[in-house]
Amino acid sequence: MGAAPAESGAFPVPWRISARSASGVIELEHCGAAPLHSVRLALAGGGMLGLSLPRTVQPGERVRAVLRGSDAERALGTADAMLVLRWFEPDGRELLWPISL
Repeated sequence: MGAAPAESGAFPVPWRISARSASGVIELEHCGAAPLHSVRLALAGGGMLGLSLPRTVQPGERVRAVLRGSDAERALGTADAMLVLRWFEPDGRELLWPISL
């Protein structure tokens, strides 16, 4: 993970989707080498997401998101709805990873 971003600005995402259910549960695993800070989730689109307080996530740990509410099923099938994972790298850079639902 310690490598600098490529000239294009691309940066390897230190996460992988480890589980996904049709009912709106998404589990993300931290695959990087260093702890990530102020990790939190946000939802863009219909539905609701439980409160996601910023936390430090260690390598190998998982974060779980559960989409809820009366619009949850619709959001799961809508092309413009997405989950956004935000975190701070050890060097202080804040990164975002949009995840389609």
